[in-house]
Amino acid sequence: MILYVVSIVFGLIIFLSLMTLFSIDDHKAKIRFKLNNFQEESPTPPELKGRFLAFLDEINVPNQLSRLVDEQDIAWSGIRMTYHQFLSGWWLSIQTVILLVILIIIFGDREPVRIFVLLSLVLLVFLAPNLYLKRQIQVRIRSVEKSLPDFLDILTLVIEAGLGFIPALKRISGSITGVLRSEIEGVLMRMDLGFSRQEALREMTNRIPYSNLHQFVEAIILSDRLGTSLAKTLRVQAKMLRTRRRQRAETKAQTAPIRIIPALVFFFLPSLLLIYLAPPILNLLLRR
Repeated sequence: MILYVVSIVFGLIIFLSLMTLFSIDDHKAKIRFKLNNFQEESPTPPELKGRFLAFLDEINVPNQLSRLVDEQDIAWSGIRMTYHQFLSGWWLSIQTVILLVILIIIFGDREPVRIFVLLSLVLLVFLAPNLYLKRQIQVRIRSVEKSLPDFLDILTLVIEAGLGFIPALKRISGSITGVLRSEIEGVLMRMDLGFSRQEALREMTNRIPYSNLHQFVEAIILSDRLGTSLAKTLRVQAKMLRTRRRQRAETKAQTAPIRIIPALVFFFLPSLLLIYLAPPILNLLLRR
């Protein structure tokens, strides 16, 4: 019983440690941090974290593991780890869990419940990183989708007031929140490091797989090339985004009755049957 409890606790510690690794900062390369992560500059992490990151950099990862995760997903998820560090942390967790399972099987009782828990723990370690990446990507996309139309409206007003594109971005970067704010600050940071506007904007699109953001960037680049009014371009983009959002909402509203059917069949109708049929059944049983 003690080994059973220890295995569960140790597995939870490994899972939480793996989730914590995804938010560790790499303090060894500030320029790389600025170019790839586009996050607000945070204090230097403790020496222990730096040593652990250096340890992860030295771990050899099997090629089969690298095939399970796309390097682009690391950039899309926005985690502050390199691709090799992510795979190394995953590989280290897998080895630790497998060793724990072997020790418990050898020295513990081979109860069916315990074996099921251990197998579930191994499966969780294999699936958790990919699930975490997919979830983070969706969270970032939803955050940008929510804040992009308002951002375009404010940017249009500031540009119409007489500011240029770059001063306007610097002016309104503090008024937006979420993922879009960090990405805009990353664009400004890249241009401060010497990158052109086109390169900085395209790098932002490489970090967020959101089609409307890509169209916004392409419209900005095309406006620069053709010399058209940037304010009019932004206003058209904002209008298109709001129109698409309304169309998606209408589409979801039309599919709402179909989505309600499973809830009606499995929950609502059985409750009604229980309410209407319970009294006659009870009367029939009591009469006997």
